[in-house]
Amino acid sequence: MKTAYIIEDEPLLRELVQTFISSFTQMEILGSSGDGAEAMREISRLRPDLILADIRVPALSGLEALFLIKRELPNAKVILFTGSATPENVRIACDGHVDGFIEKGEGLEEFQYAIEALSRDEHYYSENVRHILAQISG
Repeated sequence: MKTAYIIEDEPLLRELVQTFISSFTQMEILGSSGDGAEAMREISRLRPDLILADIRVPALSGLEALFLIKRELPNAKVILFTGSATPENVRIACDGHVDGFIEKGEGLEEFQYAIEALSRDEHYYSENVRHILAQISG
């Protein structure tokens, strides 16, 4: 993975994630947006290797973007993040073939762990998301 794009509607968090990722990877951040529809236009044009998307953003949610990204850029990796994962959004994300899913409350290090796992062609789920997956898997 050489390039990334960030979808997050809170400007401070968007900038923080961008700065953090730039501090430990060689990835070029191609852009970022607080609006899902705008982000999809940019992602279609820029074709990043990695997309980090908040689930709750205006115009087009991160979950909706996941399905569009995987259809248009099947080799792109997608990490979803949210303030609080629910069984419903974890199930939808898995149906959309998400590569990573983390909760914001876990800390910035979770972004690092997720990116490192994806670079090894592994999936990454934060602790609570793994717990939810175990529950919904039966």
